[in-house]
Amino acid sequence: MADTLKPLPAAGLHIRRVDPSRHKFQAAVSHDGLVLYIPNVPFLVKNFKAWVHRLYNRWRTALWPAPPALAIGGTMAFAAWVLTRPAGSWLRSGYLATAIWNLDTIFLWTQLLPTPLRVAYLSTISAGVVGILLTEYQKRFLRLVLSYQGWLFEEPKKPSLFTKAWLGFIKYCYVKTSRPLLYSYQDSLPRLPVPSLKGTCEKTLISLKPLLPEAEFKDLQEKAAAFQKNEGPTLQRYLHLKSMFSRNYVSDWWLRFVYLRGRGSLLVYSNYAGIADFWPLPTVCENQLGRAASLIRQLITIRQFIAHEEMEPLRAVDVIPMCMSQYQYMFSTTRIPHPDGDYLKQYNAIDSRHIVVLSKGVWYRMNVTDASRRLMSAYEIQTLLRSIAEDESDPPSAHEAQIAALTTENRSVWAEAREIHFHRGENRTSLDIIERAMFAVILDDNRPETLAEESRLILTGDGTNRWCDKSICAVVFANGRCGLHTEHSWGDAPVIGHMMEVVLANENRDLKQGVYQFDSRGYIDRPAGALGKLLPPTRLQWNIGADLQQVIEAATAQAKANIADLDYTAHTFEDLNKGLITKKCKCAPDGFIQMGIQLAYYRLEHRFVPTYEPAMMRLYCDGRTETIRSCSAESCEFARAMDDPSVSEKERLRLLRRATDAHQLRTKYAMAGEQVDRHLFALYVVSRGKDISAPFLEQVIGMPWTLSTSQIPWRMAPKYVYKGVDRDKILVSAGGFGPVDPNGYGICYAFMDDKWLVMHVSSRLSCPTTDSEKMLAALHQAYKDMAALCLSETDP
Repeated sequence: MADTLKPLPAAGLHIRRVDPSRHKFQAAVSHDGLVLYIPNVPFLVKNFKAWVHRLYNRWRTALWPAPPALAIGGTMAFAAWVLTRPAGSWLRSGYLATAIWNLDTIFLWTQLLPTPLRVAYLSTISAGVVGILLTEYQKRFLRLVLSYQGWLFEEPKKPSLFTKAWLGFIKYCYVKTSRPLLYSYQDSLPRLPVPSLKGTCEKTLISLKPLLPEAEFKDLQEKAAAFQKNEGPTLQRYLHLKSMFSRNYVSDWWLRFVYLRGRGSLLVYSNYAGIADFWPLPTVCENQLGRAASLIRQLITIRQFIAHEEMEPLRAVDVIPMCMSQYQYMFSTTRIPHPDGDYLKQYNAIDSRHIVVLSKGVWYRMNVTDASRRLMSAYEIQTLLRSIAEDESDPPSAHEAQIAALTTENRSVWAEAREIHFHRGENRTSLDIIERAMFAVILDDNRPETLAEESRLILTGDGTNRWCDKSICAVVFANGRCGLHTEHSWGDAPVIGHMMEVVLANENRDLKQGVYQFDSRGYIDRPAGALGKLLPPTRLQWNIGADLQQVIEAATAQAKANIADLDYTAHTFEDLNKGLITKKCKCAPDGFIQMGIQLAYYRLEHRFVPTYEPAMMRLYCDGRTETIRSCSAESCEFARAMDDPSVSEKERLRLLRRATDAHQLRTKYAMAGEQVDRHLFALYVVSRGKDISAPFLEQVIGMPWTLSTSQIPWRMAPKYVYKGVDRDKILVSAGGFGPVDPNGYGICYAFMDDKWLVMHVSSRLSCPTTDSEKMLAALHQAYKDMAALCLSETDP
């Protein structure tokens, strides 16, 4: 963490070039002078239409929760009412009307207009201003209403009378009034509160007490006391000041310093994998091209919904709005490497109307709209994919096939190579095509036969066939299995999970309704009617000199070494599921899984370590995650008791229930913004920026997360998404990521309805103390022992 917080580079002249492939007004400055670029008329028209549509959406968002028709009708009715009032009425001659008339006289030309016309436009403007003030008040009032977090700490099925009234007020005054756009709630979401300094220090010490030797913990206590007395209050004041002028006091720093300033490889240890199939069930289609065409069609449809803001925002318990800001970066976004810190570059719909496809080591540009700008059908997409697969042009050179390995390199190394070798000519053009693409599609020749093999391949590929900078790489294997390789900085796994849920539901509905069908060979049948005029895919060209060859070879070697060091496994458990845990074991599912992780690790290592689990913070504006510290005094006591013969089963069960309850309470505090880690991180950022020494922060921030865990939520989509869909078939096998700590594990899990538990475990082979298969087996045994313990209570 500390390495990423180095000083910012000094300001200077940044040379910019005109990019003719981006069809908008551009100005470029260099040492040679100023260059202006004006696109041709058709693109000017398209840009204007897109601008009008964005303006209309912003207007609708600004008016929300009032529908546009009501706003227009109310304004016109008010103007008509004023026009029909006598000239001497208060509306036309009172003190407020006099003030408006005086303002109007500032513009001399208005004196020449007829009085009725002046009354009409002045009353219209006045009504508009009043309407804006009312909608702004509504949003601020809703923000105040949503700041109530008491509902988190109540039983979901037994809320208090106050909470019922609160939910009903939101539902019938804001949810049912009009259909919101994707970002309609953004300005109404509360800001993340800054926790108290004393509370953060106390909770941090409580969480670390079971992990540290007594002498080390006493030293940390002294540092915490000194921190609260000396530098802490100063740093806290800076955070309060930042929270007053920003939508979220920590999220921009989290993106900048945790992700974009990181210099390590994105492959394995930053990006993550998501699987769009469910093992052991068969995939939708075993033909690679048919499956890829279907997946692409659904992805570009979702992209269009997001671009037009037509996707309805998610709501907790179907009422409480959640932040949707991450969705804007899902498509047409690329992480650009830079020596001093990467940045996210997003392209608009005019500049990003294509995807890129990797097949047999060759990159292709493929349009997903026909010559008339209509989105292609699944069959038309398949037609273009077949032309790519059947391309008989010269095979790629070894270095051309490995060019994507550059994106797996150290970020500073890749940034330098990009600046030297990709700033002009064919390389610049081809790189720009990839970076402007909606997303990348990887036609992988592998045929994974197990869940672990598929998840590992999606995560890593062979080190040369994943463009790690793209927000999304859709990977489709030769047997039709598929998933998403996702860059982490722009968004978290629940966002991808929600998107895949919608994609799979829409695909299932289209197949049921006959929008398209697969034939006996797995290809999509040709639909009735004429096809659009399809633009053929084009192969990207590269100029790879000797120097660039060496950089590619080094990147490939390093990527393959990282992949070879990854120890990865995964499994779907049918004997352990959400139904068993909640109905028979009477435990909270996530708490049960987390206690099993503590028990399994303790049995293997006979010690306890810091454990990370993310909690969603999307109840707050621009919220991402907060840390749930799963290893606690309660979990440690439970884990020790499970294998202690002197402890009775009744006592073990009591300790298990106490540990799961304590974990659920910590989860709720995290979702309410009352946990410690993001606060500690923000304090640390300020201390580095202001050059204020803070030994307490340095010690706490420097502790590794030996166990990094994550639950992927499922069934997040609203109920209408499943209309006309076989709900039981909309399942996935979650996904996985590499270990955060070289000496630890990465553990990802998901409940698929009440029937299955999917678990992914990763570690490094170079670490002599970790073994992913042993950890998975220990987890399975821990859960069986815990379930048997719970079930013994109900046995006669």
